[in-house]
Amino acid sequence: MRLTLVGINHDTAPVEIRERLAFSEAEAELALNELNADPRVEECLLVSTCNRTELLARHSPMPGEEAAGVPLWLISKLKGWKSAAALDDGLFYSFHNREAARHAFRVAAGLESMMLGEAQILAQMKDAYAIATRARSNGFMLNKLMHAAFRSGKRARSETEIGVGAVSVSLAAAELAQKVFRDISKKRALVVGAGEMARLTAEHFIQKRIGSLSVSNRTDESGRALADSLGGHFTPFKDMRAALVDADAVIAATASREFVIDEKTVRAAMRERQNRALFIIDIGVPRNVDPAVKKIYNVFAHDIDDLRKIVDVNLGRRKREVPRVERIIEEELDDFVDWYRSLEVTPAIKELVEWADSVKRNEVERSAKHFSPEQREQLDALAQGLVGKLLHPPISLLRESRHGGADDAPYWVATIRKIFDLENNERE
Repeated sequence: MRLTLVGINHDTAPVEIRERLAFSEAEAELALNELNADPRVEECLLVSTCNRTELLARHSPMPGEEAAGVPLWLISKLKGWKSAAALDDGLFYSFHNREAARHAFRVAAGLESMMLGEAQILAQMKDAYAIATRARSNGFMLNKLMHAAFRSGKRARSETEIGVGAVSVSLAAAELAQKVFRDISKKRALVVGAGEMARLTAEHFIQKRIGSLSVSNRTDESGRALADSLGGHFTPFKDMRAALVDADAVIAATASREFVIDEKTVRAAMRERQNRALFIIDIGVPRNVDPAVKKIYNVFAHDIDDLRKIVDVNLGRRKREVPRVERIIEEELDDFVDWYRSLEVTPAIKELVEWADSVKRNEVERSAKHFSPEQREQLDALAQGLVGKLLHPPISLLRESRHGGADDAPYWVATIRKIFDLENNERE
């Protein structure tokens, strides 16, 4: 195949290293244009996300020693594009041919993700493919490979439960709220805090189509900025008690070392809301909500440990699905490799049949000059039957070679060509 993949991800390098090798869409397109101009490269594609940067390339035939150096050459390209030549080559991994394809399929299926089974990577790979298409750096091999990878990812999520259930605390909070309320499209959420966890949780609530969302924070500027970025409303921290009266769900996610929401405040809010159910999720560490609120009638409060239990159950379920996903990947991988080997085998079979038919036709013509039409037809049928029987073993061998080892098909194609002298025989 002459297919090589090199990369770096969350397992091999910390974020401060990965971010040095992160490519924007424009940077990726420029890099692919440059690499594609190299005569040694026939096709290439670059995947760049917050957790991985991977370069996939199909290169031209090279001598053994030169081919062995392709991974280091591609790694140096990656580092050079981002002015990161000092990075240790040991941070990178590489795969070749079938293993490179298998890795791409595993990535698409979410098996290589930080959050097992997450779906976002499949969309990111489709974006990478679109960039390669714009750069005209993909060809018949990567087109086939990437569509097989997309199919692997789609099948993994539709035929197994690898993507079922939240495996992050922020998503678990949103899914828990959805289960409690069933329909949250008419519910109001209050997010207390403006940090990363507050933002992630709020985004998940929006994706679940929460009716409305407000943000409250001790620092007005950061609270208002988060609310604006989410298309929500900002509530000054001093007005939080009034916001508790209106909210159906409260997400507390601040860095405060003291309770932001205490029992007294919640009891007062519940009186004003006439004990209408209030759902509280505390994802702060230390806790932002006084655990005593759990004793208040119609208050349903959960802390980060409760959410982690949900995450652990869901993650366990996803891990049990991995063998099923791997079987799907192997099916798609076998189909892809079979297709690739057919590119060598099919033309060889066609060439062999055409050569044999030419020999048969010439011999029949030479031998049947004085035959009647009936005799000629019988001779032609006899010759055709002999050709079919003689060609059956080599054709079967060629077809079966597609399912053998990596070198089986090329070896038998070359052998059959040599035995029948297909390179030198003139076809009439």
